[in-house]
Amino acid sequence: MPSVSNSQTDNKAAAIGAALPRLVVLGAGSIGCYLGVLAAQSGRFQVSFIGREALALEAAVYGFTAQDLDLRCHTLGSPAVFTSLEALRGADLVLCAVKAVALNELLPQLVDFLRPDTEIIALQNGVAIQTWYQQFLPQQVARAIVPFNVVKAGPGLYARTSGAAMVWSEPATVLQRQLMSALSSADLTSAATEDIQAAELGKLLLNLNNAINALCGLPLREQLMQRPYRQLLAGAMDELLRLCRRRKLGLHSYTKVPNRLLPVLLRLPDGLFRVIARSMLDINPQARSSMWDDLQAGRPTEIDYLNGAVVALAEEAGLTAPLNQALVSLVRQKQQGQAVSLTPQQAQQLLAL
Repeated sequence: MPSVSNSQTDNKAAAIGAALPRLVVLGAGSIGCYLGVLAAQSGRFQVSFIGREALALEAAVYGFTAQDLDLRCHTLGSPAVFTSLEALRGADLVLCAVKAVALNELLPQLVDFLRPDTEIIALQNGVAIQTWYQQFLPQQVARAIVPFNVVKAGPGLYARTSGAAMVWSEPATVLQRQLMSALSSADLTSAATEDIQAAELGKLLLNLNNAINALCGLPLREQLMQRPYRQLLAGAMDELLRLCRRRKLGLHSYTKVPNRLLPVLLRLPDGLFRVIARSMLDINPQARSSMWDDLQAGRPTEIDYLNGAVVALAEEAGLTAPLNQALVSLVRQKQQGQAVSLTPQQAQQLLAL
């Protein structure tokens, strides 16, 4: 049997890689790296990442590992990480995972780097995200909602800490269905919907806890075990649910409990909540909200696109959302360096608004 030289093997691998669709993860944070690793594991995409220089150095030393809820790990030993938008040239599919606060600066720049037929998938939190993209870009923009949390558990290690299927806008293209299939092969299920606004609002309902968690400074599980924090979250959710009923807007449900019953569940006494909401507490004991991460790192938060979005929706309807407005104000104060916290007693005081 003839031997095959290393150069021949490398050329063959390069040829196979060149034939694969190019998937670029733009904004390689916890969610972007997690999804990128799973897509690369399928062998159906040539995956690269765009992130900060520190990430590129970390990737060179540790690689990337995506850890599932069952602690199963998927490893990408030599991820291709770039620090410039130049890496977008030639991309077939872009998974845009930057925070919503970065879009105004980022989107106008993308026109110079993307082909007209490059497909973009927007992963941001918030509502009306596709409309925002289309103000700047002629490319086709799809929407995907990531309802689970991913935390950076160590150098190059991205651990999923909660569950729920991703939701994608319909109709999906061939490339998008290929990506869904690739993620599914790593046990990350996807669901398609024609009402992406309902999916955005359903995710917004869950994200209203991000500010409470960021302000109290506790891990999510520990925070949810304290009734005053749950009552405050229930009140913030009630404001959004009332708005949606008033404006006849649908909300996709990401939990086994119907959206309308979530505030009822959250208001239960601690012991009863612990028993009935066992699945809600089935999260990594150290998991925290991404907003907490941003405040700790001194980065801008998404508060205007989460609780602030509820306030904006209320103003459009001629209504108020005092609890969400109060949370917006507290997070903004903390962003400005003020010594702001949220104790259980302070949470109860907010409920009087």
